[in-house]
Amino acid sequence: MVTDEGEVIEVPQYYRKAQKPLKRLQRSVSRKQKGSNRYQKAVKRLSKAHQKVANQRRDFHHKVAHQLLQKGRHIAHEALNIKGLARTRLAKSIHDAGWGEFLQILAAKAERAGLLTIAGDPRGSSQGCSGCGRDVPKKLHERWHDCPHCGLRIGRDHNSARVIKSRAVGRPVLQAQEMSCYRAGVTGKPALYASAWVREYVTEKSRP
Repeated sequence: MVTDEGEVIEVPQYYRKAQKPLKRLQRSVSRKQKGSNRYQKAVKRLSKAHQKVANQRRDFHHKVAHQLLQKGRHIAHEALNIKGLARTRLAKSIHDAGWGEFLQILAAKAERAGLLTIAGDPRGSSQGCSGCGRDVPKKLHERWHDCPHCGLRIGRDHNSARVIKSRAVGRPVLQAQEMSCYRAGVTGKPALYASAWVREYVTEKSRP
């Protein structure tokens, strides 16, 4: 996750780190006679190991959601097709990050806090310039945004966060930079906008 201020929160990758012991426990299960006491014990050990990974991931999600919401601002995220992306070569990384679970936790916490979560259109968020609003085409491997029109030079994900911010307030880039979220008609509260899980979240500061 990358904020509009360039802050990065890395995914801990709990599953990837636990893969070797999980494989060892799975082999232990496969070697036991199905239905035997040893088999049942091996299955229980494997289940506990998987549950530990799930608990670690869930705890991380709760802490990040709390970190975002403690500022008392609304959250916007990219409306990504998680199921579709999970069928690509990035499947393991996407499942390990747990995007869907995180967004559910974030939405539930936001509702309890009286805040909003807003799903925004992710199309072209990495191709537009957050400084001038013009298109700056980039290939997937290009991780730096260098606008030839206005001279803005920032990280690709950092730029995407700022673009999602402008979309969340429902205004073109230049207008969004000049307007508070109250004037943009989203809400009377100051807003924090997050682009993609989980790529980034962005902040809209209210003005007097």
